[in-house]
Amino acid sequence: MEIYGVSIFYLVPLLVFGPLVVWVLFKVFRIQSLFTLTDEERELRRKHRALVAIQNIESAKSARFKRPKLTPLRILGQGVLYALFIVGIGAFSNWPAYEQTAPGMGQIKLSLTLLGKRVEPCIIRTREELMKLAPNMRRAKSCPRERWPVDAVFMLDGVEVYRQTAKPAGLSSDGPSSFYETFFVGEGEHRVHLTLVDDGGQAPTKTFEQTVRLKVGQALAITMDHEGRVGVY
Repeated sequence: MEIYGVSIFYLVPLLVFGPLVVWVLFKVFRIQSLFTLTDEERELRRKHRALVAIQNIESAKSARFKRPKLTPLRILGQGVLYALFIVGIGAFSNWPAYEQTAPGMGQIKLSLTLLGKRVEPCIIRTREELMKLAPNMRRAKSCPRERWPVDAVFMLDGVEVYRQTAKPAGLSSDGPSSFYETFFVGEGEHRVHLTLVDDGGQAPTKTFEQTVRLKVGQALAITMDHEGRVGVY
C-alpha cells in the first residue's frame, strides 16, 4: 500500500518514532536553545568557556612547576644517595691503579706517517705539447696521484720484532702510509734499528739506528719530524 507514492512500510516508523526523536532533541539535548539564545546569553557562554580554558592552563602550569614537599626523611635519603655517589666517584678515580707500562718495564713506541714515492714519475711538458692541449689542461708539470706502499722493518737489540707493509691512504692511494706499534722492554740501554722502503723496491730508502737508554715507566717514541727525519723523541 502506498500514500502519495511512498510505501506505508517507510511511513509507519516515521510517524511512530519521529515525534519521539523530536521530543528527545528538545527536552534532553535542549536543541531549542541554539535558536532561542539572545546575544547577551551567547556572550556570557563565550566568556565562561574562555574562563574555563584559562583556569585549565593555570592548573597545568602550577602542576608542572610545583615542587615536592621536602620532608626530613626525603632530605636524609637524598643526602645518603649524594654521599654514595661522591664516594663511588672517588673510589673509581683511584682504583684500580692504572699503570701505563708493565711493572719494571718501559715503552718504545713506533709512530710513523710518511708518503711513499709516486708509482709513475711526474711529466714535464714542453711548450709545443702544452699548446696541443685544451686551455684547462695546460699544466707544465703533471704528476700521477698513486703512491707506493711503504715497508717498515724494526729491530730491537739485533732481533727483528716488527715487519709491516702499510698501503697509502685515500681512494686514489695518494695519501700517507702510517705505522703504530708499542714495545715493552726492560730498563737499560737498547739498540734500535729501523728500515723503510718507500719506492716499491727492495733496497732501503731510509734507515735509522741509535742506542737509547730507557728507565722504568719511561716511554720513548720513534717518529718522523716535518722534514722527514727519523728520530727518538
